[in-house]
Amino acid sequence: MTAIFQRISPAKAAFWAVFTVAVVFALYTQHAWEDYWITFRSSKNLATGHGLVYNVGDRLHTFTSPLGVLLPALASLLTANSSDPAALWIFRLMCAAALGGAAVLLVRIAQRQNYGAVASFILVAWLALDAKIIDFTINGMETGFMILFLVYALWAHLGGGPAQWRHLGAAWAGLMWTRPDSFIYIGLIAAGFWLFNDVQQSGTTRTKLLGLFLKAGLLTTALYLPWLVSAHLYYGTAVPHTITAKSGIGDPHTLAGLLDSIWHLPMRAWDDMGSMKGTFLPAYHMIGGWPAWLGQIGGGVAVVISLLWLLPFLRTEARACSFAFFGAHAYLSYFPYFPFPWYLPSTTLLGIIALGSLLAQVLQAMGRRTAGRVVIAIAALFLAGAGWTTWQVARQLQAQQQYVEDGNRRKIGEWLHANAAKGDTVFMEPLGYIGYFSQLKTYDFPGMSSREMVQTRQQVGLDWSALIEYLQPNWLVLRPDEARRINNLVPDLLITHYTPTKEFSVVDEISRLGVLGRRYLEIDSKFTVYCRVKLKSYRTDLVEIVSGFDVAQKTLDGNRLTLVHAPGRMIVKVPLKATTLDITYGFPEGAYTGEGDPTDGATFQIVWENGDRKVTLLDTTLNPVANPAHRGMQHFHCDLPAAPDASGRLIFRTLPGATTTKDWTCWSRPDFQ
Repeated sequence: MTAIFQRISPAKAAFWAVFTVAVVFALYTQHAWEDYWITFRSSKNLATGHGLVYNVGDRLHTFTSPLGVLLPALASLLTANSSDPAALWIFRLMCAAALGGAAVLLVRIAQRQNYGAVASFILVAWLALDAKIIDFTINGMETGFMILFLVYALWAHLGGGPAQWRHLGAAWAGLMWTRPDSFIYIGLIAAGFWLFNDVQQSGTTRTKLLGLFLKAGLLTTALYLPWLVSAHLYYGTAVPHTITAKSGIGDPHTLAGLLDSIWHLPMRAWDDMGSMKGTFLPAYHMIGGWPAWLGQIGGGVAVVISLLWLLPFLRTEARACSFAFFGAHAYLSYFPYFPFPWYLPSTTLLGIIALGSLLAQVLQAMGRRTAGRVVIAIAALFLAGAGWTTWQVARQLQAQQQYVEDGNRRKIGEWLHANAAKGDTVFMEPLGYIGYFSQLKTYDFPGMSSREMVQTRQQVGLDWSALIEYLQPNWLVLRPDEARRINNLVPDLLITHYTPTKEFSVVDEISRLGVLGRRYLEIDSKFTVYCRVKLKSYRTDLVEIVSGFDVAQKTLDGNRLTLVHAPGRMIVKVPLKATTLDITYGFPEGAYTGEGDPTDGATFQIVWENGDRKVTLLDTTLNPVANPAHRGMQHFHCDLPAAPDASGRLIFRTLPGATTTKDWTCWSRPDFQ
């Protein structure tokens, strides 16, 4: 047995250890990230001969990573397009092998830099025990390859020799094929090695480094340019639509804003909406359910790493990785409108290497003295913390996969696939599972799969109610908070134009779970599917009426009334010089007398609109059965807001009570003065 272990090199041991951890994590959690199914829909279409598209026939660049879409397509082909789960597992094994390859290169770096056994072990072990690195390696994202090519680039920077530029160019090309924003990491790491170049360590000068980078860059261009050209020819642009869809959300970016973000970055390390705090923490930690001390330690470690490049006595690779860590977080904390967790494993790797190099240097300086043992104990404690966190994340994600992904969102997609008509469209935010398993045309927010969504956002803004009214999808899939937000803005949209058709809820099951980070699961524990109602529309030059019922004219108490059954909407143009409004409204007598159940009341609203400006003029509820004063016609008079042009309009809206029984609401013709 001893002889067997002696024949296993440290590099092989590192590969199999990291590969095994990733596979075991995948077997236990079965986690498949939402975005994998967004990309895999294009992958499957390519593998089945329908083109590299999300919707067949629509050439839209709906993925970010070339490798992240092409390798799953290959995996699907290897199954003869017969098993999506098998294709996912093949891709998982590819990514786990890539992460194992990164571990091998880390060992090579540690050997070349004389880190010693302890620092080398901790370096590889931390890679294997980081929750986000492991999860995003096996959950269908391209992170395993991102980590591999980052470590390859660092290995090439530290390598030297006549083939150095070829290794560096190949590593950079691999990064670009993995994620097109990798040029940021390429530039930051190269800048770090150039700025902190130690001639004695590297054996070269800054001038020669520039020549090296130029040759490597030319090779990178040669290797990556074919993808850019083919993407441009196929889609009309090499810019992924995912980038286009995310633009325009959040505050505008300025040079002054970026400089302010850079200057205050260390002070904001504990900011939940910044990226630094999340470097070593679970994905979406800011939602809650994790110990507060975990965030405090995570932010503190990130601050230390971000400032190591300022210490001139540290090794070149420690300073270069620290500098790239700082720069990457300056970018991630400012430019994306949210620090999405799949962006962070690259910074985590840079942090691990910076700390590993620091640990090696400290141990070499202290030797076997007591202080050295203390440093090792501290490092081991951090490693144990990383392992504990990863175990808790595994429990969280296993539950999420069981209850949220397979138990809720996948079922929604399958239900839509079974119940929607061919050519139907669906609006929702969580695109992955619902979009793939429904196979419908999707109007997702912010528009990752939909050019129509992005174009509509440019016209009407980010208001979901306005987007829905403009796009008129056949189906909506909404969380409770999303439905409430829409109801607050346009109260009749989900009553008049849509009807709740099916509820999917795992609220009770999740409430009984004893896992950390449970709040993350609660966000997607309940959805309601709404179906668009075929309404009757009546339009004249002066008025437009929308209702699910027939509209009638009626004379009551000498008033000529328009009967619009609730829920209903009547839209009237406002004359340019009008300053006041008089109108009569209410219920006819038959709504609360006679045979059958009477009305249980309705809400009458009048909203003035001009451009983006909205003013509520009337919002009152009448219940003629419970309150005799509400019987007969009510009169309303008000002053109108000043209008800059003739585009003003009044929206007369009626909303039913608990039921729509006999909700025969009516309005007189508005009188403008």
